[in-house]
This record gives sequence, C-alpha cells and structure tokens, in this order.
Amino acid sequence: MIKFLKNKIGNDFETFSEQRNGSLNNLDKFLIILTVILCALLYIPLLGNFFMIDPWENHYSHVAWETLEKNSFAKLWFQNSNKFWSKPPLLFWMLMPFYKFSISEFSGRLPIALFSIVTLVAFYILLTRLISRKSAIISTLVLMLSPQYYMLSRQIMVDLPFVALNTVAILCMAVYYFGKFGENEKIFKKIPKNDFYLYLFYFFEGWAFLAKGLLSILIPGIALFIFMVFTRNFGYFFAWKHLKKHLIGAVIYLAVIMPWFGYMWISEGKSFFDTFIIYHHFKRTTGEIHKPNDLYTLYVRILGYAMFPWSAFLPAAFYNFLTKKCEDEEKTKKLFFFSSFIGPFLFFSLSSTKFYHYIAPVVPFLSIFLGIYIDKLWSERWTLAAKIEALIAIFLVAAIGRDIGDKHTLFLHLVTFYNTRKVPVPASWEPTIISVFAVFCIVILLMILIKDLQKKGFYILFALSAGFMTYYFAEPLPEISKYYSLKPHVEAYLKDSPERAPIADYYKWLRKSAGFWLKNEITFLQMDKEKNVIRFFDKPGVQYVILRDNDKKRFESLMKRINKRTVVVYSGAKNTLMKVYGKGHERDISKSSDYLVQNLPENMIKTNIIFDNVIKLEGFVIKKGNLTERDGKFFAKEGTNIDIDLYFRSIADKINKDYDVFLHNEGNNKDKRTKGDGSMANGTYPTDFWKKGDIVRHPVKIKIPEGSQNNYYISYTGLYQEEYRANITNHDEVKESDNRAEILRIYLDR
Repeated sequence: MIKFLKNKIGNDFETFSEQRNGSLNNLDKFLIILTVILCALLYIPLLGNFFMIDPWENHYSHVAWETLEKNSFAKLWFQNSNKFWSKPPLLFWMLMPFYKFSISEFSGRLPIALFSIVTLVAFYILLTRLISRKSAIISTLVLMLSPQYYMLSRQIMVDLPFVALNTVAILCMAVYYFGKFGENEKIFKKIPKNDFYLYLFYFFEGWAFLAKGLLSILIPGIALFIFMVFTRNFGYFFAWKHLKKHLIGAVIYLAVIMPWFGYMWISEGKSFFDTFIIYHHFKRTTGEIHKPNDLYTLYVRILGYAMFPWSAFLPAAFYNFLTKKCEDEEKTKKLFFFSSFIGPFLFFSLSSTKFYHYIAPVVPFLSIFLGIYIDKLWSERWTLAAKIEALIAIFLVAAIGRDIGDKHTLFLHLVTFYNTRKVPVPASWEPTIISVFAVFCIVILLMILIKDLQKKGFYILFALSAGFMTYYFAEPLPEISKYYSLKPHVEAYLKDSPERAPIADYYKWLRKSAGFWLKNEITFLQMDKEKNVIRFFDKPGVQYVILRDNDKKRFESLMKRINKRTVVVYSGAKNTLMKVYGKGHERDISKSSDYLVQNLPENMIKTNIIFDNVIKLEGFVIKKGNLTERDGKFFAKEGTNIDIDLYFRSIADKINKDYDVFLHNEGNNKDKRTKGDGSMANGTYPTDFWKKGDIVRHPVKIKIPEGSQNNYYISYTGLYQEEYRANITNHDEVKESDNRAEILRIYLDR
C-alpha cells in the first residue's frame, strides 16, 4: 500500500510529516479525497433509517416546511405564526431546497451530512497550516469518528452548522497568527494572505451567527481572551497592527449578519430584539428560561462519551500537549489551541443551562490534541511512560465502555433533550458492546507488548470505531427512535381516518413530531386543562387522540363523563392512538339565536378576510358613541372602551376546529398592548357546529389604555384553537401581520 501511494503521489509523499507552507500538493489532494470517501461512506448511508428525533428534528423540520409553505425566507414560520425567533435562519435555509422536492428523514439529514463532509475537508486543510499533515489527518479521522460529532452530522439540528463554522473560523484566526507566509503572498493582488485568513475568521463567524446567534462572538471571544491571559500578551488583539484588521473583520461580520438581522429588527421592532437576543441568549445562559441544569462537572463525563473511545487517550494527550518542550512560537500556538478548548468548556460548565450537545464546540479542538498525541505514538518508539499511558487508556476504555453498555441510549442523549426515557435494550447490544470494547482493550494491550503493532493497532482501532458507529445506526437507533417520534401513530391515524377527523395530542409537554407530520392539523390539549379537553371531545361524531400509555385511564375517565367511548387504533413505544366516538353531551345552542343573523348589517365596514379556507370575516360594525370620525380617520380618548361586532360567515361544509377569536390592540410605539380573546359568539355556537352559509355575530371590546406613549393603535384580529393560529389564506388581499388581520386604526384624541 505504501509503495503504491509513493508511486502515485511521488516525492510529495515525503511531506507527510511536514507542516504545509504553500499550496496543496498531491498528498494533500489524496488525503482530502480519502476523507470525503470515508466520510460519505460513514455518514450518508442509513440517513433515513430511523425516525426524526423529538424534539429538535421534528421541530426544526416543521419550521423549514412551514416557512417554505408560506413562500417566506427571512421570517421563519411555526404553527401559523411568523414569530419563530428562538433560532436564526441558516439551518432552515439549508433544509428548504431539499424539502422543496421531498420531506423525509433522509432529505432533511442529507444537507447536514454534506455540510459535515465539507467541514472535515476544511478542518484538514487549515490544520496542515498549523501542524504536520500526519497529525492533521489523524485529527480529522478522530473528529470524524467521535460519537457526538458523528451523531450531530446525522441530525437536523442547528448545532452541526454552528460547530462547523465556528471551528473553521477559529482555525482561520490561528492561521493568521501562526501560519507561515511569504511577504509577497497576496489574495486578489492586494490583501496579504495571512490577513485574508483573519477576514475569513469574521466571515465564517458571521455565518455562525446565522446558525446559532451570539455564540459566534462569545466562544471565539472567550477563547482569545483566555489565550491572551495565558500568554500575558493582550497585543494579539489590542496592538494596532492587529486591531485595525479586527475592525475591518468586524465590518465583514456585520455585512454577513445584517441583511437578515437588520431586516428582522427593522421589520419587527424592539420585540424581535428582546425575544431573540435578550430572552433566548442572556436569559437562557443565566437560567431564567427553565432548561436543564447540572453540576459544573457534567461536561467532563459527557466528553468521555462524546469522544469515545478516543477520550481514553485524552489525559495522556493533554499531558504531552502541554508539557512537551518546544520553541516559544510552537508553545504559543499550543496555548491558542488549548484556549480554544478551555475557554468555551468553562463557559458551558458554568452556564445555568446545560444541554448535553452544548459542549460540542470543544470536540474539534480535543481532536487536535488527540491527533498530535496519536501521531507521536505512531512515529516514535514507545517509552515506558508511553506504555503506562496506554495502560491507563485500557482502564478508561473499560470504565467508559461499561457506562455505554449499561445505557444503550447514551449516544442519542448527546443530541436530544429527553435523556431520561427508558427504551428496551436490543438483544444484540450487550454481545456487541462486550465484543467491540474487549477487542479495543486487547488491541491496545498488544500495542504495548508487540512493537510491530504500534502502528497497525491504530488502523484496527479506527476500523472498530467506524464499525461500531455503523452498527449503532443500523440496529439500535431505529428501535430507539420509535420512542422519540409519534410518526407511526400519525400514519395509523391517516390510514384509519382518510377523511381526517379531528385529532388531538393529550400531553404534558408538546411532542413536536405530531405537529410536523400532520402539518398543523392537530390540536394540542394539555392534560391539566380539563375544560379544554372536554370542550374538544364533547360533541357528536368521531375524534382521535394520541396519548401516553400512563395517561389512558385518566383520559378514559374524562370521556365517560361526557358519554364518549374509546377504542385503541394503534399502540407502540409507550404511546397510543385512540378513536373517540359517541354522542357526547347534547349542546344547548338555543342561546346562539342572539348571535346568528340572517343578513349582514348595511353599516358594516367590509374586510373580506378568509381563515383556513373555512371561515370568512365579512366585516365589522362600530357601536355608536365610542369613536369620532374626522377626515376618514377614527379618534378616541385614552381610557375609552370601544365595542364592535365582528361578522363571520361559514364558507365550508364542515369545520373541524373549534375556533376562538383573539383581538390584539397594539400602539405604534409598542407601548401598553391590550388583548380581547374570547369564545366564538360567547361560547353559544362553536365553529365545529356551523353549517355552510351561517352568519355569526361576535362582540369584542377594544381597550384604549391611559398614559401610553402611543399616537395611535392598530386593532388586529384572528382565529385560534389552543396553540394553533388560523392561517389567513388570502393574505395578499389583506393587511396582516403574523396571521393577524388589521381591521381598525384608532388615533388618540388628546
């Protein structure tokens, strides 16, 4: 094999142990092709072999699908609202072209896997500017086969794009500080080549902002600060020769983020900034948002799993990395790599929100330590110290491997919120774990004892790691994923009810997969809100419900109270799909006569707003005495209550949803917003009882608060059921915002 490579690559093969100072040579090109082939073989097959995992994969797929459905781009949609502001748009932009043609597990994960492959190529290319080619390719293989990076590369989550862009960006900054370039090496004949890498740092971090927000500033900022503290040299940023380039870089960063961020801020105002920046960044970090927390030592344990089996070599890799004597410049470079790990590690460890996947940005830098260490073991004769380090690694493989053997869902927990679910253990799990990790330990032991195996043993370790992860995706994960998705229940519902009878999810915490696979055609009913549950089912005909097995008795007892019966349609993975049928309580709709009208009033102001293609808001009537009209504008004094009647018409033969009506009254300066939500026709005539052609009057009250900073108020209205907001289907003909139709503008008469 070696002779074959030497013949094909030529003299470039001799540069394997050298750092790259110029263009890519034939050896680099061969290693890049090898990386792409290996990564494609590992990451792309079996992408669609398991269900989308709740909550992230289904949730983010839902946002991408709905944004695409609304023909939107900058504004992200979720459940008929374009105020999905918890995440920036990059992931959804990546998904949308693929979802344009097909919505499936494979099509959703493919762009992530492809992005990961490109990242590993960039990782190798940039590392060759900083360490030897051999260390760079080993580091790349370690990262490729690290379980957390492997899992993220096959998950529809915002984390892989962010981790990839942040890693590439920080390595670009490292090349700027430590790469070797000739004085005359320039890009575009003007920009010095090393300066160009600093500008690339800001360019890639700009895209990292579009992947996961302010972490694109925080993580590299902490890393650079720690580095300057370690070196006691703040000139790496504040010296004018660097600072002026950082200022140019900041302009590049803003040029990348502002087309989206600036548009959203201008379009949506302060509420967007407060939600996206203040709420979902700072309050998440300080723990004001209720998210999982743990001891500051959590991520030490998680990294043991995230980089297994390579994590067994981490103690020795750290020791050798930090203690090996070297020239000052090489030592400074090492401190930069170490700072890129320890800074973010401390930040995430001390943060009050600790998802397991948050620690992923440090994994690539740990891979560099391991790559350099394994290169040392590969290249040098093993000393007694090296053999002792290998012996320690055997014990760590056994200890961490035992944890993984006991918890077969651990690798999935590295990328999901739900890390306490109990899932049956596959029959093949224990024999595979014992076999694979016993071989790991035996191979390392033989490498200690047999000199000729010191190099060949690593080939076996890499092959074992690749084989084990492939096994995990081929057999355990498809079974595990059934417990993280309701897709089988949705498919059973569609088969049992081709007419799409009303369906609800009876839950404590909203399961994202049901909403995504039913494309919003499901009602989420919180189990602790019994009135809402009874309201949904207390009507003649058939409805369906998805619920946890533990909640069946409670739900069935509720149905008995309203004379409804249940039958199981499908049961699996601790969740059940049930059909609910019977007369229910007879609704007394006699009081609806006050709200049912035969003809629209002549003084009605027309609106012609259509909701979900089933209900039309024909217009509204303002009660006399509430408003004054001058020059075609309406005026009211502060503290006024304005009564209006909305007139709705049924335009469908059947309406499956029991809509309520909301009214939002918002000032032009976003000061003192008021609301006026209520049941349709004051609860006397629910929309799922309507017949085509029915005209229903619904009274609402608009409140104008006192002491506001506003000059005028805009009254918006719409329909909703629980978390679902009805879509304005003729939005091109209507003044609307976020599926809220503007019906009235009221100026303050001061």
